[in-house]
Amino acid sequence: MFERAFVGRTAELAALTTTFTGPDAPWLLLVDGPAGIGKSRLIAEFVGAARCRVLVVTSAEDAQSQPHYLADDIVEQVGGGAGDASVAAPKDSGVTPDSRDHADLVRHVRRALGAVETLLVVDDAQWADLESVRLLAFLIRNRPARGFRLLLSFRDGGCPPSIARSVRAPQVRTVHVRVPPFTEADVDGLLPGEDPGRRARLFAASHGNPLYLTLLADLPDRELDRALHGEEPDPASNDFAALDRTIRAELAQLPDTERLVAQAVAVCGLPPDLELLCSTADLAEGAVVAAVDGLVRRGVVSIGDGAVTFAHPLIRTAAYRLSGHGWRAMAHRRAALALRARGASMPSRARHLEHTLLGADEIAGAELRLAAEQVLADAPAASARWLSAAVRIAPATDDPLADALALGRAQLLSGAAAHAVETLEPAAATTGRHQLEALLLSARCARMLGRIDQARTLLAHGATLPRRPGDGPVQLELAILEMQDRQDSEGQARLTALFDSDAIDDPAVRAAATALRCLGLLADARIAEAAQLYDPCGRAFGVLTDTVLREVVHAAPAFGWCAYFLDRDADGLHHLDRAIAVSRRFGRTYALAELHTVRAYSLAKLGRLHDAIAAADEATDAATTFGYPDLLSFAGALKLRTLQLTAPPAAVTTQWHTVSALARPTVRWWRQVVETTLTEVARTLDLPACAPPPPNGRPGPLTPTHLSRAARAAIATGDLTAAADLITRAEAAAAATRHAVHLGEHSVATVQITPGGDLGSQVGAAALARADYAATTGELAVAAAAAEIAVAAFARAGMVVNRAQAELIAGVVAGRGGDFGRATSRFASARAVFLATGATRLLDEVTTEQRRLAGAQRVGHPAALTRREREVADLAANGHTNKAIAEHLCLSPRTVEDHLSRVLRKLGLAGRAGIARKLGELDIAESTA
Repeated sequence: MFERAFVGRTAELAALTTTFTGPDAPWLLLVDGPAGIGKSRLIAEFVGAARCRVLVVTSAEDAQSQPHYLADDIVEQVGGGAGDASVAAPKDSGVTPDSRDHADLVRHVRRALGAVETLLVVDDAQWADLESVRLLAFLIRNRPARGFRLLLSFRDGGCPPSIARSVRAPQVRTVHVRVPPFTEADVDGLLPGEDPGRRARLFAASHGNPLYLTLLADLPDRELDRALHGEEPDPASNDFAALDRTIRAELAQLPDTERLVAQAVAVCGLPPDLELLCSTADLAEGAVVAAVDGLVRRGVVSIGDGAVTFAHPLIRTAAYRLSGHGWRAMAHRRAALALRARGASMPSRARHLEHTLLGADEIAGAELRLAAEQVLADAPAASARWLSAAVRIAPATDDPLADALALGRAQLLSGAAAHAVETLEPAAATTGRHQLEALLLSARCARMLGRIDQARTLLAHGATLPRRPGDGPVQLELAILEMQDRQDSEGQARLTALFDSDAIDDPAVRAAATALRCLGLLADARIAEAAQLYDPCGRAFGVLTDTVLREVVHAAPAFGWCAYFLDRDADGLHHLDRAIAVSRRFGRTYALAELHTVRAYSLAKLGRLHDAIAAADEATDAATTFGYPDLLSFAGALKLRTLQLTAPPAAVTTQWHTVSALARPTVRWWRQVVETTLTEVARTLDLPACAPPPPNGRPGPLTPTHLSRAARAAIATGDLTAAADLITRAEAAAAATRHAVHLGEHSVATVQITPGGDLGSQVGAAALARADYAATTGELAVAAAAAEIAVAAFARAGMVVNRAQAELIAGVVAGRGGDFGRATSRFASARAVFLATGATRLLDEVTTEQRRLAGAQRVGHPAALTRREREVADLAANGHTNKAIAEHLCLSPRTVEDHLSRVLRKLGLAGRAGIARKLGELDIAESTA
């Protein structure tokens, strides 16, 4: 994976070959760098290019205590590696690999190394034993021969002092190479397929170290986050297995005291001071200080601002996993007791108490409960863990349902809806002060899990309970869930009561309730009223601080949908991005799936197609992680429509099958979107699909769009009667958004493009369908006017891709009318947009129309059609299929297809529907000629 990055470094080392050879060239090469930077890999590349005898020895820490062990390795290679008897030690010399006569050993090695041109490589020289270091220092001061060269590799700060002194001698000519970390450009070249954001994250997190980069790049996103934040994995799990095979294996070779202190630093978590580290390690201060010094020399930890920190979070993760279960639990207990003695914060104590092997302990239980309450708003997952530990070691006797409610709330906020339902069940079933909130939380969990009937039952029960002071947020939650399930009258009634109560004085409740009221008006197609409410709603959300917004962040999707339906997508994205940041910052992960889904739909609408696909993927990941099945197919449908514009048919087909295999949403309008999308896309892919779902008969903000899509599908299948009816209904629905115009027959001369005040998205959809219909039936004037209205309407809504589609139709109509200049201009404009947004399929359509325009002929007399083309045209006008025409004329279906294509081009038609009328015009022209 990293070969390309090494090429540049190897070239740098190879360039030294010129200066590393010759009588007066430097002959000592020092290579250093931190652990994992790639020293050994680079040396291997350099050695492979050497043109002399090469001897390579590698030091090992576990052999450091054995005198002469590295020197013995050199003797073995010198004695048997040259293939020359003159190089080997004389039989009567008494020098063997086991010899301990240092003077004889040095003389023999120096003589043997000088006999043949030799490169001696000593890797990891920091672990060399003392006697071998003396040998190397002697060789540096007394170069065996002019043909001898020495390469020493060691870690940062690991050069033995005697060698460092020898290197400074005047006669020693040295080249010092420090192996650099990867640059950002290196990483970009190594990971071209990675998302740029993740690639930048990997680069920053790895510090450019190849080892860390390799390990991190192999981790899924969630494990990557946990590893980089130093979270303790379950010791029994296989998380971070690659780290065990590398970093942990190296840490295991540390001297006992250093390894123990490294484990204690990992257990402490937050950068520990010396006192806490001594307590956790259960060692005397002197032993800890010496061990820390050793770890600093090895590059494992560093000291700064009075605390000890690991050189990289991955080392901390490996060190934590290195300790055994029992030792780790006792170390956490010692740390918790030390923090309690100094009066540290409850969360800092709880981080250790949850990992201890506690029996019944009321004090620890009380600390865990208090810590869980303090972090619920910011870290609900930690809150849930600490409450679980508290219930285990000190069950509440006075109010056990309070524990269930608190734990269920924390589990829900952290996205563990399935666990929360089970936890909340006793409180939801027991009459008392906890029941209403327990029912509410249980209903939200059931809703997230797609258990719509269960959620409805819980809500119905909660609605019968008496209201209590301060239950505004509870009533708000009930309204959200009721309106999601299209129980709009119940939800609106609850909102009205909420606005009439003191609870509305809470700014967060007011903002959320206003968003829900706006969404309810849109659901009833009361567009003007909803539009008037949108800006006050936006201001209400805008003034909330992040800490206040987090309490109603689950209502932010409702406001995002309002922006989407009212063509205020850019403003809505601003609020959605903020809500996503708040959800992440404060652990409200359960809200992320829907927030990303709304964001994906808005991005696609604005033509940010690749961003929309990324947002849909984020929504899918969150829905999968936190158990929100309804959103899997809903977000997947948006991705499917977007891929239809940007991806090859194979990718679209794969996504279609993915979405088709998912359960349909229980939320009714989400389900309708999914089913309609699957049906329409299947038609373009020639896949078998069910008939589109019938409209629910209820007006809504997207009614014109839905009717227009159905009309264009009817046009494609030749059902012009149904298409005409659908378009008329679409125009009427679009007109209801204020100031929209109707483009029915005989109204073209009075058309006025409204500069604003309507829903451009809906007016544009209806006008585009009208343009398509009129172009098919040959009413070019109507088609041209409708296309222009669609262009202007989509522009008002900021829908750049849809606007370009309208320009494409406008260009086609202009070309058929003979206005080639206007057609060319419209095609060029559409092409630029499709190219910029990545809508490659639409780009292909422009290319096809441009070629058709270039080959177009003016139809003005009967000779425009050849005899065979006229025969094909007559049969097509009478409703015969291509296959039937081929059989009747004894032609191949492909030939009929080609003839019919030329007929349509010459007659200026997009489909068969207008052939009969055009042939009649030709016959009249012939009879009057």
